[in-house]
Amino acid sequence: MSENKYNNNLEDIEEKTTKDLLIEAINSKRAEVFENVVFDGKRRYYIEDLTERDYTLENTTPYQIDILNNVIEESSWGIMLCKVAELLLSTFPQNLDTITTFSCKWTKAAMFLNQYKINHKLIRDNLYINCNHTALHSCWFLQDILDYFNIDKASVILLIHRPCSAEPKRVTRYIETRFKRGFIDFLVVQYQQSEDYANKVISNIERYLNPILISISRSYTNIFLFDDNATLTNYIKTIREKISASVHYDEKSRKILNKYLNYLLAYYKQ
Repeated sequence: MSENKYNNNLEDIEEKTTKDLLIEAINSKRAEVFENVVFDGKRRYYIEDLTERDYTLENTTPYQIDILNNVIEESSWGIMLCKVAELLLSTFPQNLDTITTFSCKWTKAAMFLNQYKINHKLIRDNLYINCNHTALHSCWFLQDILDYFNIDKASVILLIHRPCSAEPKRVTRYIETRFKRGFIDFLVVQYQQSEDYANKVISNIERYLNPILISISRSYTNIFLFDDNATLTNYIKTIREKISASVHYDEKSRKILNKYLNYLLAYYKQ
């Protein structure tokens, strides 16, 4: 597929919004999907292939899962695991007597216990689930639970959110290119600036602000790739603090960099 056709497809997806559960829109073919990328307004999610082990899940969070015609929305891996396990045990109560024998090949830790331990959560009377896992192992645990209950993993739809550090490069290239194009138009229209000035702003953001962001975050490493205003606002606050404390900038430079941050906030909020 050509880069232009790929970009056009993604742009069509990004403009598509849904008012109900995103995963239901996917199931009913009302949400357009290109490969495994789904856009919901400015927010972007990924359809996780549960039939394969994924080794690129660091710092990811779940969003929605459709299992046995039940949709669970949860942004915590631990709580999603609790809800999935409870759903499966309610649907297949015959497994209650043996669930504590369940194990995962990638760990020696017990995954279900009849007594409380640190980092375990109660899912029903006298039954606790081990939630002491990274994002990667939480997803692997989910896959193993599905296997234990003989659920066809290909029938389960899981949407996850990936910070830009965990996104495929060709997706981030498209998002960055599209952002820069829109940001230039924004500066020209909203602030009556020239395109040359707008391109200089982008160049300086790449040269000065992105390195600061990289120094404070492993999850978000490119200021052009945020998809959540609250997260962006928190990071910009920290970047401002870094600029203020740095001996590398005089007062004029600090003022200019803070102006760029104001531009970014205004653009993301529109």
